[in-house]
Amino acid sequence: ARAMHICGHLPAKSKEPFEALFTQGMVTHEIYMTRDERGRPVYHLPEEVEKTEAGARLKATGEAVEVIPSAKMSKSKKNVVDPEEIIARYGADTARWFVLSDSPPERDVEWTAAGAEAAHKHLARVHRLAAELAASAEAGSPEADEELRRAMHRTIHDVTMGLESFGFNAAIARLYAFTNTLARSKAGAEAKREAARTLAQLMAPMTPHLAEELWQMLGGEGLIAEAPWPKADPAMLVEDTVTLPIQINGKRRSEIVVPKDLPREEVEKRVLQDEAVQRALQGGAPKKLIVVPGRIVNVVV
Repeated sequence: ARAMHICGHLPAKSKEPFEALFTQGMVTHEIYMTRDERGRPVYHLPEEVEKTEAGARLKATGEAVEVIPSAKMSKSKKNVVDPEEIIARYGADTARWFVLSDSPPERDVEWTAAGAEAAHKHLARVHRLAAELAASAEAGSPEADEELRRAMHRTIHDVTMGLESFGFNAAIARLYAFTNTLARSKAGAEAKREAARTLAQLMAPMTPHLAEELWQMLGGEGLIAEAPWPKADPAMLVEDTVTLPIQINGKRRSEIVVPKDLPREEVEKRVLQDEAVQRALQGGAPKKLIVVPGRIVNVVV
């Protein structure tokens, strides 16, 4: 390591390898056990066991199975999942997405069939969304286009920071949120396709096969693996608006989005025009209207 540092191939922090060591967590799974006629433990593979509300039983004989809490996967305990079976059922992209999304890499991750299935459903949703956008000619408003582009650049920033710090689960959580934003957006078709291509690029380290297909579907040039990594525009990261929760008699009932520099008097006018506030007031005036700039609005009726 020292020689490679002197030659310029490693940074100074890597001169001592153990200082740069990153200890990864284990993939864990429940253990399924019965006992033979002499009381000795007999372990069973997950695919040999059927779990119901009544408990776990062997598929072949119906014998009751004792379920031991998750432990690291071990051949001797047979609490292992065959990678080939996972890939055949869900695909390699789903397996990677689930393992990386469940917890930080330094912590253990519990493999569950439900978790893998949920990851598979999400990736299928992304594929359907991309297919719809590829054929869309929907017109949108300039305001909606701008809002979507701002969300896209914030996502680029957050995912890039997550990947660089090994926070894969945080990066994937941000991609989940951006997928929802894209699906709900009222932006035009071209702005949505641009956002979807960026989504594919940001997903590529975790789901390279799916990302490549999305890239081609959405009109990306060449291979996504050779495309430059998207960069966040600092100007797009600056928030021009703020969301103010509205509490009525101490309980949150609504919220409004206003420009950051909107005067207090204008904020009060918009609050009084809110439907939830008008229902609470029933045509009357509030006893108190307290605006905490940039934070919250309290209405006392």
